[in-house]
Amino acid sequence: MLYKSPIGPLSLVADDHYLFGIWIEEESDFEKGLSENDVTVVESHPILNQITSYLETYFKGQDQDLSEMPIAPVGSDFEKRVWNYLRGIPFGQTVTYGQIAKDLQVASAQAVGGAVGRNPWSILVPCHRVLGAGGRLTGYAWGLEKKAWLLRHEGASYQENKKKKEKKMLEFIEYPKCTTCKKAKKELDQLGLEYKDVHIVEETPSEKVILNWLETSGFELKQFFNTSGIKYRELGLKDKVGTLSNKEAAKLLASDGMLLKRPILVENGLVKQIGYRKTYKDLDLN
Repeated sequence: MLYKSPIGPLSLVADDHYLFGIWIEEESDFEKGLSENDVTVVESHPILNQITSYLETYFKGQDQDLSEMPIAPVGSDFEKRVWNYLRGIPFGQTVTYGQIAKDLQVASAQAVGGAVGRNPWSILVPCHRVLGAGGRLTGYAWGLEKKAWLLRHEGASYQENKKKKEKKMLEFIEYPKCTTCKKAKKELDQLGLEYKDVHIVEETPSEKVILNWLETSGFELKQFFNTSGIKYRELGLKDKVGTLSNKEAAKLLASDGMLLKRPILVENGLVKQIGYRKTYKDLDLN
């Protein structure tokens, strides 16, 4: 039977005596252990009618006694202990994996987490009420967004997972004898920014890297060429650059670092600036 819930369609599976599972369609363990031959879709069923009544009450935000809910006698002895514990967590309250391990006198909170994750009766056997250390929102077979929704629905508190701020990785690609490069490097040092110093000739960026720059940076192809350089003039590139494809330009630039305009400042693989016409303090690098 399919039950249309506020968080998506739920698949309810039972036989004449027991409820075997409540699954959501995008769940990785959707109807785990069941084949198409095991399941017949029905509109009404004595056990499932009872379960839908439980779910209706739950989604209305009302507490209820589920001690008589006919769940199937499946799972290992350890899993049954954990699942039985889950059934005792009150509406609107939470516990941690560590607390369950302590209460059940189990050495490993990780083992408890595994058993919680294998609970086949989500919502009514409320594994969503189990949090990580410090009340952090952690693993849930239906996804953390749905876990958070269920907890908010119950008025339960939890600790939002803060996204780690990505550490900015700067690369300063330069020719050490270049006066402009020296000025730019001096400003980087004054700003106190960490960066990787790359010698544009000895460590010339690869064709693949340069092609990515050309395709994603927003800079014009010609801006990557050191148009005032000796090599540029020797190869007579003034009239050729405008006809090059990105791939052709990347191959040419990677063949000799002296063809590249310098310095190039790269942040996490993205070109922030070519040359030094604009000071780095204006580039939001902190």
